[in-house]
Amino acid sequence: MRVGDADPPVTRRPRRRPAAVVFDLDGTLVDSMTIAPAVYADTIRALGGPVVSPADVVATWHIGATPAVLAHFLGRPVAAGDLDCFQRHFEAATGDVQPFPGVLDLVDALDRAGCRLGIFTAASRRTTPLLLASTGLDRLFPVVVCGDDVAAPKPAPDGLRLACRRLGVDVTETAYVGDAAVDLGCAEAAGALAVHARWGVTSPAVPEARMVAHRPADVLDLLSVPPSDPADAPGRPATSRGDHR
Repeated sequence: MRVGDADPPVTRRPRRRPAAVVFDLDGTLVDSMTIAPAVYADTIRALGGPVVSPADVVATWHIGATPAVLAHFLGRPVAAGDLDCFQRHFEAATGDVQPFPGVLDLVDALDRAGCRLGIFTAASRRTTPLLLASTGLDRLFPVVVCGDDVAAPKPAPDGLRLACRRLGVDVTETAYVGDAAVDLGCAEAAGALAVHARWGVTSPAVPEARMVAHRPADVLDLLSVPPSDPADAPGRPATSRGDHR
């Protein structure tokens, strides 16, 4: 739960448990929203671009993956060397990024309940594996779709639909969990169930959100999934059963 936010979750459960749950990454699974925008700002400045704030960067994330964001601020096409510069800044910052408290328990409970698990993130294919590996999430999600895997960025439904195809499920049997309005718009456009993740300190309220989770455990209640029993296997790390690629 976010500090100072004691509002109860909005509980409007689906008629049946979804077959799959797909997550956004930054600000939803991992607490990176105070780090990633700063990485962009530092990279832009290092490449001779203007001085921008992290808030300026976040306001442009809807335009696409890393090359599109950098090109927007630099005012020119992005070259391979520019992406190398971003990668160096990003690698230096990933050691400080961790999953949100309760996220690993949430993923484990969904896995135990038989839900197929995936990620659709606006982040690039180059940086996403690094972040997943550094946080230990790489072994939990058999399907990961990145922003540069599809032509249209969120809130277009392309990436979520691709994740569902790779998971082998219909998008209408899927829940998409994300912290931003574009995530919820993506879910709505695809025909999936939209769950607003509000446990991050930077996650703003979205008035039109019908299902809101103020902490990761709330997702289980919203989706009618029983919590994982800690006594089932003491000390057992969360693992994903089966690769649904």
